[in-house]
Amino acid sequence: MNEILLTVVTWIHLLSAVVWIGGIFFILFVALPVAKKTLEQPGKLMGAISKRFVPMANISILLIFITGIFMSLLSHSFSELISLNSLWSQTVFAKVLTALVMASIHFYRGLSLTPKIERLTAAEGSPSGKIKELQRLSLNLVKTNFILGTVVLFLTGMLSAY
Repeated sequence: MNEILLTVVTWIHLLSAVVWIGGIFFILFVALPVAKKTLEQPGKLMGAISKRFVPMANISILLIFITGIFMSLLSHSFSELISLNSLWSQTVFAKVLTALVMASIHFYRGLSLTPKIERLTAAEGSPSGKIKELQRLSLNLVKTNFILGTVVLFLTGMLSAY
């Protein structure tokens, strides 16, 4: 029974990672370039995509952390997890730390940066230097999260080899 539960929890964990990191990949390498190339106001499309994607990303992040806890407890002993004496526990620690940084960036963008950009845009009408600077910061944070996401996936690959 433990193996079946671990399999289901791992599947939910991986599916959630696919949604989050795959969504970032889609936005950076498909939606954004196409919007910039074909639309006069690419920000409107990207805003609509974000409104659709962010709730899915939020749920995925929550599921990643919940299932990650279950996976760690079901597959190894708790004392091994917190000791950092093994390569497995060190890798899990690095993966969790990287995922926490990713989640922090995601929620900073969603809860602070994006509303600030929207307020400034509503107040000023046309994009000013400050708005463009904040939009550039937001895009750089998305790129950072994509890089960190690939690190998380690499660490996941390492864990599957242990």
